[in-house]
Amino acid sequence: MPSAFAHRGLRTRTQLSHWNNVIDNCLAANRPEDALPLIRVILKSLPRHLSTYFRLLQVIWLLQRWDEGRMWALRLLQADPGSELAWAVLARGAEAQANPTLAQRYWTLALENAPYNRPIRQGMSRTLLRQKRPLMLTRPALATLYRMGGRWERAIRIYIELTKAEPRRVDFQSNLLEAMWHCGRTQDALQLARDLILHHPYLLLGWVVSARIGDDDDQALAQAPLAALDPDGEYAITRFSDRNEFAIPTDISVTPEDAALLNAGKASQ
Repeated sequence: MPSAFAHRGLRTRTQLSHWNNVIDNCLAANRPEDALPLIRVILKSLPRHLSTYFRLLQVIWLLQRWDEGRMWALRLLQADPGSELAWAVLARGAEAQANPTLAQRYWTLALENAPYNRPIRQGMSRTLLRQKRPLMLTRPALATLYRMGGRWERAIRIYIELTKAEPRRVDFQSNLLEAMWHCGRTQDALQLARDLILHHPYLLLGWVVSARIGDDDDQALAQAPLAALDPDGEYAITRFSDRNEFAIPTDISVTPEDAALLNAGKASQ
């Protein structure tokens, strides 16, 4: 008689990209509930995987689970303090708790990092309407527009001013790092990256810059954080236009039951 424990510990290797594709198809088809079990499988293998945090926040946004979203938004912001989706989820949570002051703070942070995002502009307008104030372009938002348009030197000048005025704003420092890196200010970018990861060990861009332009020690130190946060480079490529020629497909180890979830998801699309 076969043992009831014969298959205990049996696992199979599956490509992370296959899970991502099925999840993205669920989101595109407005079926966020179907994406949730797949997301949970990835997080069992990669509990700090930033692209999965981002997809989970997309699900939370669609399902309006603002209480649940707070924890995941804060986790993503540790690694990407300029994530407009994370700030927007926090803002909607504050609105749901009838805290307009906190909601306005979060909407402001979201808008500074994504001035043209329509849902964010709508959220900010809701909070300003109560105060009868117009929606205006701020210096941080202007810097973001320069950065998004590849006008690195202009962005750098504003971010230097902003970081001096508010040295505790990690999003300003991270955005300054991105602009310096893409602008070719290698030494300044590397020094800033080293300083940032010393105080913010989950900051993805700091590790990415260290790995791309740092010395052998920098590259060695970056391996473990990058493997935990962004092993296939998807988040950095999408978020920071990182041209990572070393990015390779990533596998995750799953149970047969979890693999069946993936196969069912593929079959339904």
